[in-house]
Amino acid sequence: MLDQQRRLENKQERINDLKASLKEEKRSFFESTYFSLETNSNSIKELDLTKLNIDSKTIKEALLETNKSGTNQNLIPYSKKGGKFLINKIHVINQKWLIADFSDGTNWGELFIEFSVNDKNEISFKLLDHFMYSFK
Repeated sequence: MLDQQRRLENKQERINDLKASLKEEKRSFFESTYFSLETNSNSIKELDLTKLNIDSKTIKEALLETNKSGTNQNLIPYSKKGGKFLINKIHVINQKWLIADFSDGTNWGELFIEFSVNDKNEISFKLLDHFMYSFK
């Protein structure tokens, strides 16, 4: 009987530890997604007010399309030095900005881009800042 009581207490302690761990993971997740169009209620409301039919997926697809059309070279200043840089990963921060990762397979960097959407849901991009990692 004493052995069963000890096992039950151990299991309860383990459950409490798991609950605390889950609570911390949830907090961390919500903190890390705060700057994201998908979860930022203020950005979502702002987009709703503009009556534009636009979301993160559409914005990402439009930016990735610049890889195919070659217009990404206007957003990646390092492409003028040779090499074909492509935009890889994109994170839409809010209804106005995004960050993107780019690479030519040897060099990597990041872009800070402003985007805007016109009445016809056409998306345009403007490079605000950039950097290239110095390691190789």
